[in-house]
Amino acid sequence: MISLALDGPADAVPLALLEDLKADLNIMDDSSDARLTRLLLDASSMALAYIGQPILSGLWTEEIVIERPDRLKQIVLSARPLLSIQSLTRNGAEWTADQIEDLVIDRKAGLLSCPQAEWHHWKFGQYVLTYQAGYVPPSVAPDGTVQAGTLPPVVSRAVILTASALWAGGDRDPNLKSESVQGVGSTSWATASGTGGMPQSAADMLAPFRG
Repeated sequence: MISLALDGPADAVPLALLEDLKADLNIMDDSSDARLTRLLLDASSMALAYIGQPILSGLWTEEIVIERPDRLKQIVLSARPLLSIQSLTRNGAEWTADQIEDLVIDRKAGLLSCPQAEWHHWKFGQYVLTYQAGYVPPSVAPDGTVQAGTLPPVVSRAVILTASALWAGGDRDPNLKSESVQGVGSTSWATASGTGGMPQSAADMLAPFRG
């Protein structure tokens, strides 16, 4: 199976609330809101890059090619959790709503199993799926009401930890715990490598979501 294309939401959005970050940093005024908002976006981008697969809610289009020798029982969608399938075609032929309804679906894992009554495995060909999938981050409505969203709170917490580290470190790497001065020549690091610039505790929180 070859996934050739995946289109979905591209706009950067914060994965945690500004007020939650300010509460963690014990900041009571609004004078630093612009910088904190930027740090939240930076931390959110780090988290998404570390996770390495689409998790934000959107309408996705995915093109999948199944070669003739393949005998796949399941198609694994790139974006999940799966909310609904809008359309599905095979070699340009549109599937009916009833055919889509007959699919065996694991929404959380984004797995599509072929209709057991008709096929023992997915037939070879080019499939194009349009589907709604992903989590909705928390947000604040224009009237000030907090919208909880559907994003697992642990993801937002990891973003807040990362943004807090960026705030505390200024322009330094958030993993840097100490730094020598005037020729001492030594540094110490708070995390192992491979966290994408995030504190190790934040990376650990996001590990279950990695692709």
